[in-house]
Amino acid sequence: MIPSIAPQVEQLIVFQRTPIWCLPKLDAPLNLPLRLLLKWLPGARLATRALSQLFVELTFPLPAHFNGVLPLTGGAEQLALRHLRDQVDDPEIREKLRPRYSLGCKRPSFSNEYLATFNRDNVTLETSPIEAITPGGVLTADGVEHPVDVLVLATGFKVFESGNMPPFPIRGAGGVDLEQWWDTNRYQAYEGVSVPGFPNMFTILGPYGFNGASYFHLIETQMRHVVRCLKRAREVGATRIEVSTEANDRYFHSMLARRHNQVFFRGSCATSNSYYFDRHGDVPFRASPSIEATWHSARFDLDDYRFEPLPA
Repeated sequence: MIPSIAPQVEQLIVFQRTPIWCLPKLDAPLNLPLRLLLKWLPGARLATRALSQLFVELTFPLPAHFNGVLPLTGGAEQLALRHLRDQVDDPEIREKLRPRYSLGCKRPSFSNEYLATFNRDNVTLETSPIEAITPGGVLTADGVEHPVDVLVLATGFKVFESGNMPPFPIRGAGGVDLEQWWDTNRYQAYEGVSVPGFPNMFTILGPYGFNGASYFHLIETQMRHVVRCLKRAREVGATRIEVSTEANDRYFHSMLARRHNQVFFRGSCATSNSYYFDRHGDVPFRASPSIEATWHSARFDLDDYRFEPLPA
């Protein structure tokens, strides 16, 4: 947003709450020979997707979830800091844009334009916290009121706040409210798909379902899980599908047992203001590589579910 706005306005003030890690974006054009190759060479698109998935795997799931075993973030942080030095001329602004937490604690960015925008004469970086929005502008904690004509809100993602997950009321067996159940028991779902006490409810982006890889992979993995359940239900004539509490507990505790290796819990994320953390202090990401998630979706024990026919 910032590089797009800057050339069109007289003055742009960026009120930064927390700096982000920004890495170079590999954004070469798809030239004609490459497009023809992808169109006509058998297996080319599959190979391209596999390479893309491998790149994503090496840049988030593996470094984030296995940071204690594979400390891969150090090299990426050095790359990002070099990118910052190359892109921003003013050393004082560079320091303001430099994160004080480990790469992976919160969502990073890939851009070849964002950092360089702060070299423009009409762009100001303000890091003093916002105290109030006034009739004429923005008042920061240092007592300065910044006059503004237009205020653009780009404050991040609302993920785990009340009213957003789930975004509408969901009631399970006995009228139990899902939001209240999660508030009491912490965010959890078997393989990120099913919650005990909520029959016939399946989620794609459930707690401990997404591992940070491609959303294509997430959707395919979760739907493979759901389809297996539906096929079993049809085979046995069941109209009620519900995961057992025991299976859910087993999966939930297996995720918690791995988090000591996750970058989020290694003591370097305290200043990140990351939306990954929920109100319980958990990070409900699936602590596994993508290939493991794929394997489980095709081979989890269907007996972890109860399949029952409801009375007519």
